[in-house]
Amino acid sequence: MSILTDKKYINLLSSKLRNFKWKKEDSANCSCPICGDSKKDKKKARGYFYTRHGRFFYKCHNCSYWCSVYDLLKELDNQLSKEYLMESLGQERQEKPGDADMIFKNNTPKFKSDDKMLDGLVRLKDLPSDHPAAQFANHRIIPKQHWGILYFTDDFGSFMKRLDPDTLGVGAEPRLVIPFFNREGKVVGAQGRALNMADEVNARKTLKYITVKGDKSIDRLWYGMWRANPKKRVYVVEGPIDSLFIQNGVAIVGAGALRNIPGRFANTEMTWIMDNEPRNRQVCSYVEKLIELGRDVCIWPASVKEKDINDMAYTMSTREIRKLIDENTFGGLQATARFRDWRRE
Repeated sequence: MSILTDKKYINLLSSKLRNFKWKKEDSANCSCPICGDSKKDKKKARGYFYTRHGRFFYKCHNCSYWCSVYDLLKELDNQLSKEYLMESLGQERQEKPGDADMIFKNNTPKFKSDDKMLDGLVRLKDLPSDHPAAQFANHRIIPKQHWGILYFTDDFGSFMKRLDPDTLGVGAEPRLVIPFFNREGKVVGAQGRALNMADEVNARKTLKYITVKGDKSIDRLWYGMWRANPKKRVYVVEGPIDSLFIQNGVAIVGAGALRNIPGRFANTEMTWIMDNEPRNRQVCSYVEKLIELGRDVCIWPASVKEKDINDMAYTMSTREIRKLIDENTFGGLQATARFRDWRRE
């Protein structure tokens, strides 16, 4: 099935999609037909069509529904889905590697961690495709070359206790595990991401992220230290998952990391990238503090509506995101002026 056929059937379906609009040749958005998007604001459009591996996919940023074009057609128009299937059977399929497989080809961790701390956990790349953790990673379009450094456990509480015996821990919760490695490949901390957040009841009583530090000698946890090259500009983001979309990207955990930069980055050029949330007091406080400290900060332009880099990756290539960041990085008085404008948006 070609990308042109996908686009043809998206256009045929578009009359049933509220607020449908093509944003670029390879991306479109609309109000989600699955969850209805916002009940209060009929103009909300948080459903996105994007391309990966030479195909179109659909993802809703409100209800997290994710599917292929064919699956969406089956949900919304049975006749169109049959026509799509018949047309696909008449085409010759030519498999070729998608862009997502080529991202950061030379940015895979060079170490092979044999840390016993990870015993009992399953690498994401070894899970079946229908496993909740693999589905989560697919929905978040996490580049597959990083699946070997992400793990799953059905008992995060026990893993926490193993990493830090003094922690209070949680129950036997299933979570995606994001280990924080040092340069030698040893696990010095970890973050567990809940997988049941689509369920409203579970979402209210579950912490989305739980971070635990195993090495008490470390002042602050930084994610990606093992792969960052201090001789090149380092891009500092708020969350580990976002850092996987940026070459030479690292992630901070907690506000203390804004001031306490690791020694190996003492002479490194750094760009600090906070989430695109001008109404969030904590985010604004972080950006303001970074400007006061004389750091180079990305101030997102008004044209960007997505909250973070992962959200942007649904409609932009990683190269476009990097270019956008570089073009909107400021320091000193210019950063202060741009920050004021950003807060007013």
